[in-house]
This record gives sequence, structure tokens and C-alpha cells, in this order.
Amino acid sequence: MQRDLQERRRAALMDELRKAEGKALSVREVMQRGNIHAGQRTEVKRMLRDLAREGLLLRDGKRFSLAGAKPAAAERGGRRPGRPGDGAGPGRLAPSARGKGLAGAAGRAARTGGVLGTLKKHRDGFGFVARIDRKGEDVFVPPHEAARALDGDLVRLEIVPARGGRTAGKIVEVVERRRRLLVGTYHARGKQSFVVPADAELEGYVPVAETAAARDGEVVKVALDPESPELRGEVVEAIGRPGEPRVEVLKVAYARGFADVFPEPVQAEAVETPDHVRSEDWRGRRDLTALPLVTIDGEDARDFDDAVHVERLPSRKGKPMYRLVVAIADVAHYVRAGTALDQEAFRRGTSVYFPMQVLPMLPERLSNGICSLNPEVDRLCMVADMVVDGRGEAQTAEVYEAVMRSAARCTYTEVARVLAGERVPGRERFRESFELMAELQDKLTAMRRRRGSIDFDLPEAKIVLGDDGQVAAIERRPRNRAHRIVEEFMLAANEAVARWFGARDLSTIYRVHGLPDEEKLQAFLDLAAAHGFEVPELPADPRALNVLLEKLHGHAQQRALNQLLLRAMMQAVYSPENIGHYGLAAEHYLHFTSPIRRYPDLVVHRLLKEEWARRQGRQVRGTPGEALEEMAALASERERAAMEAEREIASFYAALFMQDKVGETFDGVVAAVVDFGAFVELKRWMVEGLVKVEDLPGDFELDVVQHALVDAAGGRAIRVGDEVKVLVAAASPVRRRIDFVLAGAEAMAVAAEGARGKRRRGAPGERRPAEVAVATPEAAGARGPARGRGSLAEALQRRAGGKAPRRAEAGGRRAGAQPRGGKQQAGGRRAQGGAKARGGKQGGGGKGRRRGR
Repeated sequence: MQRDLQERRRAALMDELRKAEGKALSVREVMQRGNIHAGQRTEVKRMLRDLAREGLLLRDGKRFSLAGAKPAAAERGGRRPGRPGDGAGPGRLAPSARGKGLAGAAGRAARTGGVLGTLKKHRDGFGFVARIDRKGEDVFVPPHEAARALDGDLVRLEIVPARGGRTAGKIVEVVERRRRLLVGTYHARGKQSFVVPADAELEGYVPVAETAAARDGEVVKVALDPESPELRGEVVEAIGRPGEPRVEVLKVAYARGFADVFPEPVQAEAVETPDHVRSEDWRGRRDLTALPLVTIDGEDARDFDDAVHVERLPSRKGKPMYRLVVAIADVAHYVRAGTALDQEAFRRGTSVYFPMQVLPMLPERLSNGICSLNPEVDRLCMVADMVVDGRGEAQTAEVYEAVMRSAARCTYTEVARVLAGERVPGRERFRESFELMAELQDKLTAMRRRRGSIDFDLPEAKIVLGDDGQVAAIERRPRNRAHRIVEEFMLAANEAVARWFGARDLSTIYRVHGLPDEEKLQAFLDLAAAHGFEVPELPADPRALNVLLEKLHGHAQQRALNQLLLRAMMQAVYSPENIGHYGLAAEHYLHFTSPIRRYPDLVVHRLLKEEWARRQGRQVRGTPGEALEEMAALASERERAAMEAEREIASFYAALFMQDKVGETFDGVVAAVVDFGAFVELKRWMVEGLVKVEDLPGDFELDVVQHALVDAAGGRAIRVGDEVKVLVAAASPVRRRIDFVLAGAEAMAVAAEGARGKRRRGAPGERRPAEVAVATPEAAGARGPARGRGSLAEALQRRAGGKAPRRAEAGGRRAGAQPRGGKQQAGGRRAQGGAKARGGKQGGGGKGRRRGR
């Protein structure tokens, strides 16, 4: 019922714009025509923006018109939509660094005293530039300057004085036009055909040539002209209808500079790459083809960049010894510095994983072919060959080039089943090897624990898609013994290679993790102490934090405290300066194990080869330190962009999944509290939604010390870990939001306690118990999205010819509101979902890890 009501409201707005016969109307004009109360302006604006994003309306600045309608006579001026100066597009853009590209951009910024960063535009015209070097706050860019670049562009700024004694950014050049493609709705108008971008940040129209590749009203992919000082492009293909999952995935990916296609020069180099190991490729390499290395990946994996082998060595002083061999695909042999393949990999920085597809860093001919350690074929590899003692300590480590032949392509499930005692067809011959791997994994895990490595082990969500591409479930991602084995082996290899560089005082790109934020860490310790735990003094040693985390296991507040500690941690980044890795308690750490999907790993492989060549007396053009610094900064920025894209699409799928469940009730657990409400995770699925504070009967405020929403007068508190029953009030895939309200007896209990408190206070004008809105499935359809006089529910219901709900039932803030400036995503406060398709591997520290290690 709720969804039907929203559709009727949208239809009423569309009807008013249809009556305008192509004339673009302001929000105020739409409201006047629809006899809508002025207090509902914010919601009308939101609905109009949503309709524009879906391609149903055209947006020209702050005015809206019906897509497909002919322009009104007063508006037909002969100028083509999107031409600079007509208010329909961004006008002339700042000069781009043609021919200069990314190389040296940081150096140019440093020499000129400028700032290099990524522009993020606000819908009101201004923007902020996030500094690539992360050495300072984001720089404000006023509207007239922000209009000279596209959202997501990498720009070089000059800091100039601004009003009020402040400073602002002036765009000197667009270092890289990150957005090469966009998604929008095609409107066939002959020579004046155009595309309306689906992104709110790209207002106006994009002129395109008329095409037979799409029909009027279809959503299309547009390749932008990188040489044009104006926003214009060419239709590539039709990709679906507004709101479809593939459309949303590409829209989000393109907005952050990623792409699902490779430029022609890159594809040409990929085709020319050999598809087998040639005789000349063996030169200078060890032969490991007889060593029974195996790959262990997910069932859907298609690219295999690591293989492992463990063997028992003769004991020393009665203690066990092991040989651990980690072989990694030698991508650097095929992707040479300065080539089109390399430049594109540098530009992307990382592969991006969505539930329905992967946007790879390298073309599939390489990532799934010659660079993939496929079974029973020769492959070039880079090897970390370690000797580990019974305490999990690496005694020696060699790093070298080799040729290998994978003995088997195993899956996590198969290995876990063998270790559990099952007989798995085709895997019995590896039973002893798998058991030895598990034995060594125990030693490595124990060593890291002694050292103080912090392991939150927070659950991750997996979005399960059905055959029709729709969300079938959102469930906890499985993590079995095989995952832990591979993870520990990758961590060991990354550390071994980092120590190799450190011992020789050689430059490289490290993966570093700084000390936690002391203020946030103290908040975590204070809350833990309030629950009776003994806590360490600041500065806290990671070993002491790990001991505390183990004590929290099974406690009602375990999740809240884990999340609080996680927020206190700094984000791991790439840097040529080694400051260590706090979370892993590692003095030396880098990324070596995933060169197919992470550019820093590829650079590390190149640096190893450069050093080996120097030792052999060959002339080598080394990688300068300035270049490493720039590579590290841009790789960190691209990683953050990928994480944001994955989170946003996970939020989209979560809201899409819950859309047909509006009005239903579910059991949930309070996962977090903030000043604007409580996030609740459903028990049945790993989906979070927000219960807004204004929908809680009573006067709830955030207690920052106890991390609870407290109604002091009513004697009621909502804490993390509380079990509640919630009703799904709204789910908007377009806005990536899910809203809950407390349901049934739970809401009645809160209402009764809140009302008793108000009677005790005797505050004039407060609602009486009978006026408290309580969510029930029966009332869900009648619940309007706005509170106050002359609600939008009533006004639009009248326009749609339906019966308006009673005010008492329609009470409550509009669905999906963001009170008190807080942001919410449907998937929750962090990434919910982000399931990997086609074998994509998450990970920072090791394969299968979350991004960020």
C-alpha cells in the first residue's frame, strides 16, 4: 500500500508537468499548480529530483519539464540544449592537462604551491576538493570555479583569498577528466538530439548525434569527448530502462572514474600479448613446475593470481619447521611501464567488484588468461619462498622469479570439507597437504596474536542474485578454515617481501596504518570500562587492545564496542614512507599478492625486477621516488573511490530487496545509535535501516558516553544490542535508503513510557498517549511521509483522486529524511553487501580480506 501511495503521488506531479505542455516549471510553480502546502517544498523537490534521475523528467537548473515533451513556444530559441551559455550545461570547462596526463601531476602541484585533488560537486553548485596527499582539510571551491570541471575530475588548484578572511580553490587545470562515460536518457530530436545525465551532479543536457543504437526515452551509455571544452559525447549503446540494476551500477562506476570498457590502444596491446609461456620467457627463472602448488579461490572465480604450497622440513632442536611457498602471477612481465596497458591500470588503480559484474583493472585476456595461474598450464610467477618455525616466525625468505604449473584449482568449500573429514572427489590426494596448511595457519595466527595484530572479525554481507538478476537474499558471507589459511599465507608473503625491501634500504610502496585517533580510542575505552572491563591506559599497545577484544567475545555490547574501536582506527593507505602497520602490528608491510587487481602490487613486482637487473649489471631506468609518492597517493584515492562505489551499489541492492517488504515487520537488533536515530539490523537478513529519532515517542537524545538514545523523563533507553521488532516504513533504491519504525508491542512500550514521562513533566502542548502514532502492518499503507499541516499526502492524494489518510495516521517525518544533517545509506553505515561477482576477491591485507588492511 505504501508503495502504491508513493506511485500515485509521483503520478500527480507528472500530471502537472504534462499539463504544462513542455514548459519547464520551478518547484514553486509545480506546487502552486498542484495546490500543495508550502511546508512540503522539501519533499516535492526530492520527488522531482528522483524523477529526473530516473529520466522521466528533464532538469534545467532549478526547473523541471516532462521528458519527451516538445519545448513550449516561449522556450524555443533555436539554441541546442547543452550549448554553453544557455544554462543547460556546465559551460566551458577548465583546460585539461593534455599530453601531460597523471605523470608528474603531484610534482607540478608541489612546484606551484598548489593542491592536487578530486573535485566533489554539491547539487547547489559549489564543491570541495579532497587532497590526494591527505595533508590538510578539503578545499572549498566556489560555484563559478566548480562549474569549470566535472564531478570527480582530478584537478590542480591554486589557493586564493576569499571573503571573510577565508581561502578558496581556483581551478588551474583538469589533470585528468576522470569521467569518460556517463549514463543518461536519450532524447531523439534529429540534429538537436541530446542525453539527460542520470547523475544529479551533471545538470543540463549533453548534445549527441542522432543514433540508431537507441530509441527515444531509453537509457544509454555515452562516451564523452575528452578533447572538447564542452560536455558533449557520442551514444555507445542502449543499456536498459531507468532504475534497472545494470543502469545503476554503471552510473555509480562512471561517476567515480571507472569503466566497463577499455580504450582501443589498451585492447590492441592486450590482443598482442602472448597467450602462452614462450621458451625465451624461461630465461633466469627457477623451474617450479614439479612443485604441487594449488590455487584456492571462490567457486565463481575466473582469475587466479596466487598459488600456495606447504611442506614439512626437518625439525630443529625438536621443534617443527615448515616451507611455505607463495607464488604470485608475474603480471609485470606482460604489463610493462609506460605502455597503454600500464597507463590504464595506473588510471584505474584497482578492480571494482559489484554483485552483478566486475570492472577489472586489466583486460580479461590478461587477467583470466596469461596472467591467471590456471591449472595444468605453465605460468610465469613471482615467488616468496619462506622457512617458518613452530612459533610461526619466518626464519628465512627468498624472493625470486619462476615458472610454475598449478596442480589443481581448488575452492574454499572443497578445502574446508576435506579438513572437516569429508571425502571430496578429486581432492583426496591433497588431504595431507591441506592438513599441513591448516597446521601452519594455526602457528601463523598464534604468532600474529602474540605480536598484537588486531582482528575484528566483523561479519560481511553477501548479496545473492537470482537467475533473473534480482536480489534473492542478503546473507552473511561464509568464512571457513580455508579462507583463514589463504589469508594467513598472503599476510606472511606480504610481510616477507616488505622485509626484503627494508633490509636492503630500497624504495618501494608500503601499505601503512597509523596510530589510532586518541580521542575516539578513549571513547571506546571509556565505554568498555563502563561495562566493567579492565582497560589499558593510553597510548594503548595493540596487544592490550587484542586482549580486550577477546574478553568482549560473547558480551551483549561486543558489536558496539568493536564498531567503536574500528572507527578509532586510521585508514590504511599506500606510501613510500614506511611507518609500519598498527593493525597488523607489523614493522614492514606491503601489498605483493594481487597484481591482477591492485596497481601497487604491480609496482612492487617491477621494483623487485629493477633491483635484480641492477645486480646483474644491466642498465636500468629506475622508478624515481617522486613517482612512487604519486603512485601511492593516487592508488589510495582510487581504492577509496572503489570502496565508495561498492558501498553505494550495496545500498542500492539492499533498498531494492526491501522494496516489496514495505509494511512488513521483522525482528532486529540495534546495531548503532547516532543523534538522529538508531540503526537496526534485521536478524533474517544482513540489512540495516534507520529508525529516526523523531519517530520515537518521547524525547530521545544521544548519550555520547553510554552510546545510547535516552529519554530521561520517560526512563527509556535504546542501546546497541537491544532486540527490537521493526516495520519497514520505506525503501528507496534511487536514494539508497531504508527506513524502519518500531512496531507493535515494542512501539507501544516506548510510547507508554514516553507518555508517562511527559505527564510527569506536564509540558504544555505535548501529545497525549492517544496521539502517539504506533506503526502496525495495518496502518503502514496509511502512514504518510510527512508531518505537519496540509501534508503532501493529502495534497497529492487529492490531485490523484484518492482518499487522503487521516492526519493522525499520516503523521511522522517523510520517509528517508536526513534529520540533523546526518547521512544514511540503505545498506547501513558501512558497506552492506558488495558481493563479488565472477570470482572477485576482496581484500587489503590478504586474499578474501575486506578492503583496507
